[in-house]
Amino acid sequence: MKACIVVGVTFIMLASMTAALVVSRNAKAGAGTQAASAADMTILGLDTRDYAKRMSNLVSLSDRQWVRHHKIVVRWSDIHKAKNSFDFSYYDKEVNARLADGSQSILLLLQGPTPEWARDPAYGSFSHNAPPRDWSDWYRFCSKVAEQYGAVVDFYEIWNEPGWDQDAYAYRQWGVYHFGGQVETDYLPMLQTAHAAIKEKDPSGQVMCGALIYTLDQNPNTGADLTVQLYDEVNRPGQDVSMRVTSDRPIVAERPMYFNYKGAWNGGHDVLGATSAAKEWFFAEGTTRDNFEEWLCLQNPNPNPIQVTATYMFGPGQGGNTVKAYDLQPNSRTTLMVNNEVGQGKDVSVKITSASDFIAERPMYFNYNGVWTGGHDVVGATSAAKEWFFAEGTTRGGFDQYLCLQNPNANPIDVTMTFMFGPGQGENREMAFRLDPTSRTTFKVNDLVGPDKDVSVKITSASDFIAERPMYFNYNGVWTGGHCVVGAKASSGTWYFAEGCTGYSIQEYLCLQNPHPEAVTAEITFMMTKGEVISREVLLNPNSRTTFDINMLIGFHGSSDMLAIHPYKNYWEWGEHYTYFTQQMRAHNIGHEVAVTEVGWPHYSDTQPELYSEEKQAEAIGSVGVGELLGAGCRKIWLYRDIDEEPGTSWDHLYFGLFKHTGEPHPSWPIYVQWQRQLPSYPNLPGSL
Repeated sequence: MKACIVVGVTFIMLASMTAALVVSRNAKAGAGTQAASAADMTILGLDTRDYAKRMSNLVSLSDRQWVRHHKIVVRWSDIHKAKNSFDFSYYDKEVNARLADGSQSILLLLQGPTPEWARDPAYGSFSHNAPPRDWSDWYRFCSKVAEQYGAVVDFYEIWNEPGWDQDAYAYRQWGVYHFGGQVETDYLPMLQTAHAAIKEKDPSGQVMCGALIYTLDQNPNTGADLTVQLYDEVNRPGQDVSMRVTSDRPIVAERPMYFNYKGAWNGGHDVLGATSAAKEWFFAEGTTRDNFEEWLCLQNPNPNPIQVTATYMFGPGQGGNTVKAYDLQPNSRTTLMVNNEVGQGKDVSVKITSASDFIAERPMYFNYNGVWTGGHDVVGATSAAKEWFFAEGTTRGGFDQYLCLQNPNANPIDVTMTFMFGPGQGENREMAFRLDPTSRTTFKVNDLVGPDKDVSVKITSASDFIAERPMYFNYNGVWTGGHCVVGAKASSGTWYFAEGCTGYSIQEYLCLQNPHPEAVTAEITFMMTKGEVISREVLLNPNSRTTFDINMLIGFHGSSDMLAIHPYKNYWEWGEHYTYFTQQMRAHNIGHEVAVTEVGWPHYSDTQPELYSEEKQAEAIGSVGVGELLGAGCRKIWLYRDIDEEPGTSWDHLYFGLFKHTGEPHPSWPIYVQWQRQLPSYPNLPGSL
């Protein structure tokens, strides 16, 4: 009785709040309506199949008009007949039939089979429902669908139940699967690619992550656990990412490394490659203090031996410069431990020159302050400059930021530092300093600007100098390490990063510095392992530093507007399951709206007729099932399904229709109509495409 009383209150509240309510919605409803987001709608829709053939012919118009919100399954192979051939004739007819009856919203479920010509043979017998060989094919399909139907479609769900993959419980138990890849690693590229393609053609369309259910277990955690895992953008199984920020000049390659240095100091470092060899290399940073080990790696790409000269420049009070010469063998790598070359306790800048071209890197490994282990590495600067830029930098808790400046000149020089902060962190700050001749000078940025700042820096001088920015950290109190970079000599319209990874306990950020007095727009283009391309446009405020969490920007969070779930539970547990699921999402900072894109209860079973009845289906569609979902806060529900298959033809021997296969309504149909009377009504979509 308690459930009935609660649901009764739900009905009363809905009646008092929404009876006879007509809500204006977005421009897809036609001219003259007030703009409103489809995401704000509260709807009870219906999964409708072969509508033009079945509903239109078997069910009266007076009944059909109560189906205001339609779900349509769109199969990739039905439309994308060949690589450059799209056939929308069937789906045009299907969409128009619904529009003619007065549809108020449409959900498209984009799913397989993958067209035969597009399949990836690496998936073997699963390839017909797996990711394609060429991701651009999936992109073009999704883009074409959004272009064809975006004017009348509000919601797009990407793939049906991808959690039922090739090793899920359903396949092991019954041989049933809906996704031929591995959901943990293969589904995100499907979602990312679809999201990018759809948003390009239909920016207001709401893209849903497919329901991640993977078993019929009645455990309330079913589906929530996999969703939490995949929406954990740091610890989920990851993907490799290359990145391009649009510009007019190409940059280079990167080399990440991960290590447990001498079995004691673990960490990683990464560096952009050199575009060419050079006769001169500069390193502003370097130290041989306790718990720091500095190396120089010199590559001679020439067929003859060469000699290089290293000039070591030290910090204040650490002695005069030291000059040493080294012979490099042909086509070889030579490694020098700087601690052995200059002794302990030195802050070291280096200038290395030769009559022949060569390449120089400086890796360092450390136990910073005896507590933070790690390493960092840079390829040297090939020349000094009058201007250096650093987009990244922070003085937040657990971060120590430094600036290392090398003055290779015989005279002292003056430099000016302009610090640019993140949003809401205060006005830019400018400071001036003098650098001694042929010296290395170190500044701790935390001391210069204070704590809790995200800091970009521009450093200028009337004379040439070299600048690096090392940082040491205990990220989130868990990951210790460091990184270092030689500054950029100029701003540019295009930057490339070959390395990048999200997931597998890797957190990636992108820091953009706008040194101009006016705002600029940047486009970030992500290039994935299998050729998927995703773009995001961002606004950079004047004279500012902006930080982007790449895990969030292109992970599940950034590639979906909503989450779909299918509560395959006993209908009296639907509301409880929805509540548990949404609580788990909020507990893990997943703020997406949760929509029930498929839920239903059979009225008959070929094999177990005693378990199901029309009365139980009516309870499920009424107060006990749908009522508790609405009472739990669910605002978007699509019931499965419209019309029964003919007796004896259901693949799972269950019959879910609200209408018989001959078109007569089951007792659950009037309850569905009653919900439509209670819920908000929205303007109809256009009457045809």
